[in-house]
Amino acid sequence: MKPLKASFFALIAAAAVGIANAGDYLTDFEAAKKKAEADKKPLLVKFTGSDWCPPCIKLNDEVFSKSSFKKAVEKDFVVVVLDFPRKKKLPEEESAANKKVAKEYDLKSYPTVMLMDSKGKVFKSMSGYAGGGVEAYLKGLKKSLRARKFK
Repeated sequence: MKPLKASFFALIAAAAVGIANAGDYLTDFEAAKKKAEADKKPLLVKFTGSDWCPPCIKLNDEVFSKSSFKKAVEKDFVVVVLDFPRKKKLPEEESAANKKVAKEYDLKSYPTVMLMDSKGKVFKSMSGYAGGGVEAYLKGLKKSLRARKFK
């Protein structure tokens, strides 16, 4: 009976992890634009090289992966992360879509975070990551939102 009980708890734990992963950021730019339109929010689009770019990894580890950031940023933005990995393989459709968006916005470096309206018009673009963590990053985003309202 003990192996059955252990299997049951392992299955429950695996299901819980799946549910937690379901809350990750969007990865489809077109779907994110539609959600931004429906939610009446701007987009935050992060272009990243998740498995090869040191500043991208640092930005993810210090900011985007933190639940406090995710909770706060999603109050003001629809967040979409477009990844350009070198080691891991994305589904071909996702990879092609990401390349198309990068070309459309003339992406020059990683990481780049663009703030856009729901139609995809950029109102702020930031390249690199200098550090500072969640609070500093959120402060910069809030400042960009306030500045946009006065244009």
